Amino acid sequence: MDTRSRLFYLAVFESEAEIVGVAGLDMNEVRLLCVAPEHQRRGIGRTLLDHVAAMVPGYLFPDIFVYSAIPAVNFYKACGFIEKGQALFSFGTESLRTVFMSLPIRHQA
Repeated sequence: MDTRSRLFYLAVFESEAEIVGVAGLDMNEVRLLCVAPEHQRRGIGRTLLDHVAAMVPGYLFPDIFVYSAIPAVNFYKACGFIEKGQALFSFGTESLRTVFMSLPIRHQA
């Protein structure tokens, strides 16, 4: 678990000494991206996403990906992600429909 936790990156967005957004990256997978509802539509989500995407080592991974909740698909599309298909995650008797999306990593020269 210790080794695995070193591969996870967490970014926090603060505004006026208050945490208003967080993003989590596991290698090249966005595992977490959340902005407080009263702070949405201000560019915070895109800023967090750009930040964690910059942490992905382009020499190891050609893209960054996410299993997006249905309500967030348009946000990821606006950030350049491309839909690759749907995925269903089951948790006991509950299921969550998601959309697998990816974005090529821009390599720095």
